Amino acid sequence: MQMISVLSSMFVVAVLVVVLLRHDIKEGIVIKIGLIFVCMSLLASLFLSMQESAPAQGWVNAGLALRVGLAITCAGIVWRAHLLGNLRRSRCGCERKQARLVDDLSDMLRSDWADLEDDR
Repeated sequence: MQMISVLSSMFVVAVLVVVLLRHDIKEGIVIKIGLIFVCMSLLASLFLSMQESAPAQGWVNAGLALRVGLAITCAGIVWRAHLLGNLRRSRCGCERKQARLVDDLSDMLRSDWADLEDDR
């Protein structure tokens, strides 16, 4: 179990570091901050997993940092979907009353919304 924890933490950190360092991936500052929290918490849990007897408070802190990072990342995704939804509605001439967060998230995940950012 410990080896699975170490390997999965290493894999996820490696993928997230690539996402954070690539200039062609435009995740935004809020999402970037959240992903940094996630990376740091996974690194902390990685080091805790390698210790013979890790302190319980270390695991609590790593878990808290992970949850805070995920919350920040989710908030950034919701905010980005809202902004891109407003941009999409302004381009198509749709009324503001039609703005719903669930529709914005759905559109963001289904479409190539990177085009919208380049036109700003």
